[in-house]
Amino acid sequence: MLPSLRKGCFIVNSIRLKLPRFYSLNAQPLGTDNTIENNTPTETNRLSKTSQKFWEKVSLNRDVEKGKIALQLDGRTIKTPLGNGIIVDNAKSLLAYLLKLEWSSLSSLSIKTHSLPLTSLVARCIDLQMTNEPGCDPQLVAKIGGNSDVIKNQLLRYLDTDTLLVFSPMNEFEGRLRNAQNELYIPIIKGMEEFLRNFSSESNIRLQILDADIHGLRGNQQSDIVKSAAKKYMSSLSPWDLAILEKTVLTTKSFICGVLLLENKKDTANLIPALKTDMDNIVRAATLETIFQVEKWGEVEDTHDVDKRDIRRKIHTAAIAAFKQ
Repeated sequence: MLPSLRKGCFIVNSIRLKLPRFYSLNAQPLGTDNTIENNTPTETNRLSKTSQKFWEKVSLNRDVEKGKIALQLDGRTIKTPLGNGIIVDNAKSLLAYLLKLEWSSLSSLSIKTHSLPLTSLVARCIDLQMTNEPGCDPQLVAKIGGNSDVIKNQLLRYLDTDTLLVFSPMNEFEGRLRNAQNELYIPIIKGMEEFLRNFSSESNIRLQILDADIHGLRGNQQSDIVKSAAKKYMSSLSPWDLAILEKTVLTTKSFICGVLLLENKKDTANLIPALKTDMDNIVRAATLETIFQVEKWGEVEDTHDVDKRDIRRKIHTAAIAAFKQ
């Protein structure tokens, strides 16, 4: 095959990989933070609209009596898109320091919203937490994309065609990709089944995989038992952790990767051994097919390299926000 044609095929394949694996034409984007477009006069909204630095000093204000740390610009607490203060518990002092560092590192030139990934995620965590308080204004709930129940139902859709549950044909990449999937995915799948049994009265928790050699190109669907256990797990999470799960699932197109990230940032003493991992391994699991494509056909400039850095940044950002001190 001519080099130009081979590269063209690779570009087509890379585009195919970016498409969602299952959505209807009328489906709404999952987990979209609509608050970025509201007109609440907050620092985060002002920055997203002007893209210009408008402050001199970034600082942390500790309230010893309340056990809280507030992130401030020129002595004023930064607010989320919904107008809630970016204030964290003393137990998250490391997170507060990293938030301060993120703002302090911004240049005075044009600033893009993706320059503040940690602040964006923490703001989402705080806004989701506040909108789940009893008596919250329904309009605020709508602006953030719905309450926790809506988000849980949206995330369940990703479990049907989870990245880690889709297996490539044996004839692709001389079988090397399938062998790598078997080696990496299958132990995690078995561990995940065992993990979900903790949230079900049923013992026959089995995740349905999509094997291209057996099932071909079709949809995949988990059983009601599996979905019920997954939803019960999400109900055990705080709104803060639910927002982190949402971010990870949207980034990796994998509910399983979201669980792996959250559970590995807690005390892992009692975590199922097959689920113990690090963030780089989660990134590898979520991008395994792309890794093999790049190895065979080379990297498409300004596409694969950008995507690789983007997913790593988002995963490690979520890990920082999820870390339990």
